Amino acid sequence: MSKKSRAQEAVATLATKDLEGIDPKTYARRWWILGTLCLTLLGVMLANSSLNMALPMMAKDLTLSQLDLTWVVNVYTLVFASLLFVAGAVGDRYGRKLAMQIGLAVFTLGSLYAGFLAQTGAELIVSRVVMGIGAAFVMPTTLSIINNTFPKRERARAVAIWGAVAGVGMMFGSIASGILLEHFTWHSLFYFSASIALIGLVANQYLAHESKDEKQTPVDWLGGLLSSLAIFGIVYGVTEAPSVGVTEPAVAVSLVGGLLMLALFVLWERRTKTPMLDMNLFKNRAFAISSLTLTLVFLAMSGVFFSMSQLMQLVMGYTPLESSLRTIPLMLPMMFLSPLVPTIVKKIGARTSIGVGLLLTSTAFVIMSTWTVDLTYAFLAMTMLIMMLGITLAMTPGTNILMASVPRNRSGMGSAMNDTTRELGGALGVAVLGAVLSASYEKEIAATAAKFPGAVGEALQSSLAVAMQVADKLGPMTQQVIDAAQTAFMTGVSHSALIAAVIIFVAALIAFFGLPKHTAKDSDTI
Repeated sequence: MSKKSRAQEAVATLATKDLEGIDPKTYARRWWILGTLCLTLLGVMLANSSLNMALPMMAKDLTLSQLDLTWVVNVYTLVFASLLFVAGAVGDRYGRKLAMQIGLAVFTLGSLYAGFLAQTGAELIVSRVVMGIGAAFVMPTTLSIINNTFPKRERARAVAIWGAVAGVGMMFGSIASGILLEHFTWHSLFYFSASIALIGLVANQYLAHESKDEKQTPVDWLGGLLSSLAIFGIVYGVTEAPSVGVTEPAVAVSLVGGLLMLALFVLWERRTKTPMLDMNLFKNRAFAISSLTLTLVFLAMSGVFFSMSQLMQLVMGYTPLESSLRTIPLMLPMMFLSPLVPTIVKKIGARTSIGVGLLLTSTAFVIMSTWTVDLTYAFLAMTMLIMMLGITLAMTPGTNILMASVPRNRSGMGSAMNDTTRELGGALGVAVLGAVLSASYEKEIAATAAKFPGAVGEALQSSLAVAMQVADKLGPMTQQVIDAAQTAFMTGVSHSALIAAVIIFVAALIAFFGLPKHTAKDSDTI
């Protein structure tokens, strides 16, 4: 009997015992499907991670303020997070592969617009909105398809690989952007994102299988509208509040409106027969705490990487390529440890893995708060390695707990919840830590800026990149102004790191005291 025949016979045998209703042909090519889905996921992850390295160049080219930079990064995750529940429900009802492919097409169009047509900050933000809409239909469907491709005994490993790609996407984005920016303009990053999306579009068309909710649960459109408005309002208000104040009418209306929409969403989901998010899931402590954990883990990751590229280029003096190459070692723990985490969790339990991971992350933020303008790469690398180790230990079991709590026919709901925690955490990370950084920078540089009335003083308060560009034209005052701007920026980094450390520490306590103890069932659900 040939190897191919033996493989087919093995699959046929499994089909009657352990495939849990998965089509044998789909099961036979499950790892190829996982590969194409990970490529697709990488494409939408690159849209943010690669952009971070280009922020200094964009700020100079388009004269963007520190808050403008926050919005260029954050509007993508804001729109992304706002639409995830709708996208997950649409994928469940009408076809997960169909939703993913439409999302990839929209994402590609937004990337091409940004690369070829965007000439101002406003146009760039519009293109990022379009990319966010497309990405919202891509990310939850990839995890939903995985959930319907792998049986329970293999699902944790597959989800761990998916999670590693989600995290390591930051590293690949950093490397790719560094190489591109060394030879081309920032526009090339969007050409690159469009290319990855197109490859994913073609690969998934041939390899990925279609799946739907066999119960044909109707889409909860009202719930989707309320959740979108709630997330958008809260994140917008949090982003703007540190710069203009909570009493600013637009900010106050946004925050109050967002919280009101959130309350209405919860009330509606408890009443409707086909909720977009089953509120009963939150009665499960493991589900609720894992959702919180994932939100805060990605808050930490996004917040720190938002400032990292500016720090390495504008304070430490590295080129974009040098900066990107120096991020490679920082991501190695996530790349190599993520596939091993399910085995670790079986031995020590999800509670210990998540709790220890969060404590390590909090510790890294405390160390980060001590960074100064004299920061060395060795000290930076030590801090980031501790942080990445902690994030990896917390992220993978949190994802598996969440997905195991949701019925497979509603995989889109589980995926949307998982991705919403990631993207909402990412948006809040850039919003909170980015806004704190911006406000601290403006406050610290104010005394220096006051010495230069008019446009020069305003430019110095705009952002570190613009301040250093202006400082080059100030003659004898150049070095003094650069030193002041760099010191102001590092003060902002310190303040934002301390806030992150407190938030993550509280999450660690919640995990230690709230998650159930390790049991034999962990091997099945986590």
